[in-house]
Amino acid sequence: MKAHRTLLIRLPRDKCDVDYIRRLIALANLAYRGYEVWVPDLPKSIQYQLYNFKDFKTSLIFGTTPKRWFMRAWVPLKVLRVYGDGSMKGDKSAPVVLDFRGSVIRLRQVCKNEPRYVVELPMPEWVVERVREGGDVKYTMIGLRGEEPYLALVAERTVEPYQPSGYRLVVDVNSWKYGIAWGLIKNGKLITWRTERPGTFLINTLYHQAVDRERKAGKLRRLGYGGTAVVNRVRKQAKARRGKIYRITRDKAYFLAGKLVGKALRYRALLVIDDVIEESRRELLEEKLPRGVIKLLMANTRKFIKQLTTLAQWYGVPYRFERLPSTVCPMCQHELTQEEGRIMICENCGFKAPRDKIPIHWAMKL
Repeated sequence: MKAHRTLLIRLPRDKCDVDYIRRLIALANLAYRGYEVWVPDLPKSIQYQLYNFKDFKTSLIFGTTPKRWFMRAWVPLKVLRVYGDGSMKGDKSAPVVLDFRGSVIRLRQVCKNEPRYVVELPMPEWVVERVREGGDVKYTMIGLRGEEPYLALVAERTVEPYQPSGYRLVVDVNSWKYGIAWGLIKNGKLITWRTERPGTFLINTLYHQAVDRERKAGKLRRLGYGGTAVVNRVRKQAKARRGKIYRITRDKAYFLAGKLVGKALRYRALLVIDDVIEESRRELLEEKLPRGVIKLLMANTRKFIKQLTTLAQWYGVPYRFERLPSTVCPMCQHELTQEEGRIMICENCGFKAPRDKIPIHWAMKL
């Protein structure tokens, strides 16, 4: 089985011509749809990259076919790898060179339409780690995110999932208000159970500060101060706080995904994931929370699941998705009643447990 991981590197805008990259993206858009167009003033070597990928419509580099005509398609590029002993892998004319001897990445004529134009970037430690793990960076992509140029490094590795031992690591994905619940089970017995989440107090504080500043900027615009330095400063402060919230939840998602995959590897456990996120969203709606707060508490939960499965594939951790209800009694299958503190009680058999622990009980039973 082939597994893949991707790293995004922001390119220096002063060294990369965004308009030139946008033209390459337009050609990639055409290549997506089976057209082959050669532009006279663009380097043949770069354009050839677009049409040298067989079965590009279903390849990792291109992904799925865009549904909209003007959807941006990142430009696929081959990679030449130069190792410390002087050996090489890949096409010598490739526009991207990973030089492990000098710990640099060279982009040859993909950032500007100038003869022999080269941009050098420091080699991320991420690349060295993936190579140590048996991976190889055969392809890259260049494209734009928010009008900023980025390079995507795609590491590839062939790995077979291990045979699980008697352990199972069960992960129940909730909103960040209640966190990610996980339990380690061996032969039907619960060894460890925990719920983890980012600091919700800090997130709520940043959210309310952002909302207050957005309201202040709105009032100033209505009073005729739109576009002034004061309004721009207040809007910038609000944006910075929302950005910090996103980074906090993103970093927690990545950290937690890595921690759980590491635990699964240590015990050679089967990873069982319950990702019914809509149930968590409905629970927040029932609490009559503002939609902005709900969006905040659900931020990056999908990214956590994506990172969790990506790491599981990369390290050969077997995993599966399984529906594990949190409102049905695992003993007698009757509907549970929620009491204060999210404690669930079965009025039929007397079963009682925290709501976030109910899916773990179902996994123990199944």
